[in-house]
Amino acid sequence: MSGRSSSRARGGAAPRAGAPAPGVRALSRAPLTARGLAAVLLGVGLLVAANTLGRIELVVFGLTLMLLTTAAFVTLRLAGRVTDVERTLSTDVASVGGISQVRAVLVLSTRPVPGGRWHDALPPALRAVVTEDEPNGPIGDLPPGGRGVLPVSYAVMGMKRGRHAIGPLETAAIDPFGLARRRASAGGRTPVTIVPAVVPLRALPGAPGATGGAQATTDRHGQGADNLIPRPYAPSDSMRRIHWRASAHHGSFMVREEERETTPRAIVVFDRGARRWSPDAARGDDEGFEAAVTLVVSATWSLVRDGYAVEVMDSDGAPISLVETQDDRRELLVTFASVGPRGEDTLDRLPTGIGNWASAPVILVTGRLTGEDVAGLAPVATQASRAVLLSVDPRGDALERAARQGWHAARLGTDIEAGWLAATRPHDDTPAFGSRAFAADAFDLRLDSGAGAGHGRP
Repeated sequence: MSGRSSSRARGGAAPRAGAPAPGVRALSRAPLTARGLAAVLLGVGLLVAANTLGRIELVVFGLTLMLLTTAAFVTLRLAGRVTDVERTLSTDVASVGGISQVRAVLVLSTRPVPGGRWHDALPPALRAVVTEDEPNGPIGDLPPGGRGVLPVSYAVMGMKRGRHAIGPLETAAIDPFGLARRRASAGGRTPVTIVPAVVPLRALPGAPGATGGAQATTDRHGQGADNLIPRPYAPSDSMRRIHWRASAHHGSFMVREEERETTPRAIVVFDRGARRWSPDAARGDDEGFEAAVTLVVSATWSLVRDGYAVEVMDSDGAPISLVETQDDRRELLVTFASVGPRGEDTLDRLPTGIGNWASAPVILVTGRLTGEDVAGLAPVATQASRAVLLSVDPRGDALERAARQGWHAARLGTDIEAGWLAATRPHDDTPAFGSRAFAADAFDLRLDSGAGAGHGRP
């Protein structure tokens, strides 16, 4: 699935505040309509009355009603139908709070379709959205006499991260007399990945991007012109690289060699120990855990935007993702679409698992946090260039004790940006982006390698 996500439905039609599409309900499974059932019951009643009263005309009327209903039933079973469905999503992945277009091609049989309705089944994690162009959501009409293919589309909004599926498509047709109904399913289920929302966050104080500085990094020799250092000439070097001033100074040939620099690095730790989160977290129903997931991906995106290469890891040092490029950011979102708590509590291993990050900022995101937990984290705060701690459920004086150790600590609630600012800029009362979550395209990052993905700017 490829394309781009948008906070506005395609065609410029704005959705109505996430309103679900009307009429999205299961199509009736009954083979007869109320009128058809009434016709059968009336026909049976007429036959019984004819036998009692000895009136032949009642027999004729009764048989006519029953035969007509039977013919309507058989005709529908022999008529054309939807045989297959091919779906695509306008976005590489859907995102929580983001709107995507589902485009489907309904393949019709060679026999004419008698008309009717179609309804595409949506998982609870996706909500149909009303737009001016698509007011009915994942439900619509089948054209009477239709053949070939029928293209349809509707808008959906991601409600819950994870891996889900759309489908199958259900159809219902009624004969021209309104007596019989045919209900059928067509096509399979189309998998869709819903990734966490991304919130634009302010840069860490002292970050490369916080002062407007460019990323002064390179991974290869031969790039840049401001970091030249001379080295002795080797037979394989080109004469054009001879640095004449340095050669005169050293008394031998010297050549230009660009200095190899290192990318500033940061680390984001996500403590997923199950005992730190409610049992609902495993089902994706814990607001605190979902807020923590959103903060982790948002902080990572913001740090990469500001010039860092970011290592995302668990509290025991086990790597989750290394994020350096645009593709890495996309993979991070896909990875966190299904991240959940894990059984083992490893926060006490963080000082050992994190290694030596003396020159790097460390962001720690956790759930339940006590003063005893904080006591073991002092070495991390000591060696990090900046230590930021956000806890969904701090107990007692845990945050105060963390602050005394050197952590910039704050409680994390559902307002992601407010929690981030409280920890990183406690005296700054002016949010830069507004306190709301955006779809995964908030930083104008393309979720696929082709078309653009969004409208926001870092």
